[in-house]
Amino acid sequence: MLTLATGCANIVATVQEQPPIADAHAHYNWNQGEALPPAAIIERLKTQNVTLAVISSTPPELALQLKHQDPRRIIALFSPYLSPAYRRGDWYSDITLIDKTRHALQSGDYQGIGEVHLIPGLGPRRDNPVLTSLIELAGKFQVPFLLHTDASSYRYLLPVCQRYSHVQFVWAHAGGILPPTQVGRLLHACPNVMVDLSARDPLRYIDSPITNDDGSLLPGWRTLVLKYPDRFMVGSDALWPVYQMHGWFEQDTGWERLAEFLDFHRRWLNDLPPGIAEKIRLTNALRTYRKTQ
Repeated sequence: MLTLATGCANIVATVQEQPPIADAHAHYNWNQGEALPPAAIIERLKTQNVTLAVISSTPPELALQLKHQDPRRIIALFSPYLSPAYRRGDWYSDITLIDKTRHALQSGDYQGIGEVHLIPGLGPRRDNPVLTSLIELAGKFQVPFLLHTDASSYRYLLPVCQRYSHVQFVWAHAGGILPPTQVGRLLHACPNVMVDLSARDPLRYIDSPITNDDGSLLPGWRTLVLKYPDRFMVGSDALWPVYQMHGWFEQDTGWERLAEFLDFHRRWLNDLPPGIAEKIRLTNALRTYRKTQ
């Protein structure tokens, strides 16, 4: 038992000696809160030396539970998915979301909006009044808008980020299925877009890898992040299993895999010049969400 305890302590010490990292895309949904209380989530973040974690949740007040536990570490986003009954295919029909989002941002409890899914064939339309009102609120309150798209082309997002050029968008998962050439075209066209690379690991977006088998960035991705070192962030997107995120019959155990998700990013970041790695690992997220330089 003494040997085991000593070994565990050494493992924790090794993890905590890792350089600080910002988890720019994480969740604390109802089916995660049932498994792990806020204090347990904060301990996992501390163990992984996560100094900033951006949390969106269903319902949105769950993110505040984490923020109240550790207000310096947690950034809470206001999610339009007000309860598990709000589905990605119909939330945008609820006109009351506009006032609810306004009040949430006025309270000062939330520092952004998202994660919002904008997916072809599922909805909403890009001119949907609820969606456009939420984007306008992000601009009014000068907070980031975390946007998820799974489209076959960057052109699907292009008119949105160009029309709302005063809004800071964070593009979840670098478009998910998109290659670096398409991500680069959007970054060139829309200076108001930051990119998070959450879930672009071999466990989630398995058909659109960003790394080689050895964990280093594929050449196209490496070229892109070196070209735009101030525009990328990393995140865990701690959801698991990904194929049944809102299943009533099983808990989401994504937080139990936090180390695995973050280690994926640490491996490819270690292969970059240290100054650039630090920007992507930490300071870009601090600038985006804490407004630090």
